Amino acid sequence: MKKAGICLFLVLSLIATVAFGEIIHPIGAGQLGFDAVVISKTVSVRPTQNANAKAVKKLNYGDHLAVMSLGNGWCECYLSETEGLSGYVLEDYILIDPAYLTTEESTPVYAWQARNAKKVGLLGRGETYPIIRMEGDWLLISLRGAAGWVVRPNGDVTGTARMGTADVRRRAENYLLSTAPWVDGKKVTSETLKDYYVFVEFDETTREWLVTFDSRRNEEFKIVVDDNTGEAWDYGPSYG
Repeated sequence: MKKAGICLFLVLSLIATVAFGEIIHPIGAGQLGFDAVVISKTVSVRPTQNANAKAVKKLNYGDHLAVMSLGNGWCECYLSETEGLSGYVLEDYILIDPAYLTTEESTPVYAWQARNAKKVGLLGRGETYPIIRMEGDWLLISLRGAAGWVVRPNGDVTGTARMGTADVRRRAENYLLSTAPWVDGKKVTSETLKDYYVFVEFDETTREWLVTFDSRRNEEFKIVVDDNTGEAWDYGPSYG
């Protein structure tokens, strides 16, 4: 009975740490540039690319701005149509064209990518946070100047798929790399793909997975994976 009780506790613990939520894709470039969000407690908007220049405005965590160009670690930004204010912010303090996680249940935040890691926070239901990076079954999210890891929501919201999302991502990545794609004159590799957001979504009607590799710079690849056979193919042409 003691062993059975321990096993039940472990199962319940794993269930409790599963992330239930929705990942919202980046929106791409708009008329004023790419949407960006402040991920530090504050950031200064300066008139030139000079950290010593007097700030023309202070932005706080969660504030949005439009990024028009990048260079030397600085972003030229446009704050709003009404203010009409342009300036420069350091790229390290903002997240450009991010994806977002919206939680559907209470979700624990971990110090590193392990379910037995120290918990550094607990997200409430219906909260939304920008995603800094996606790595396998984990998401690194921004937390008001800090960051933490949460378990990635399953791409199969129906619970009826045969394949797991990790296997689907692996098959899609292998297929993509086998086609030897090029972006901006450079061949896409397994290393450069680490900088891409990867979205995995299951269609119960077609029994197919759609895997999207998004660079957040208007470069995107979409691969379809058959849930029954594991076969992968192009959804359509990539664009950049």
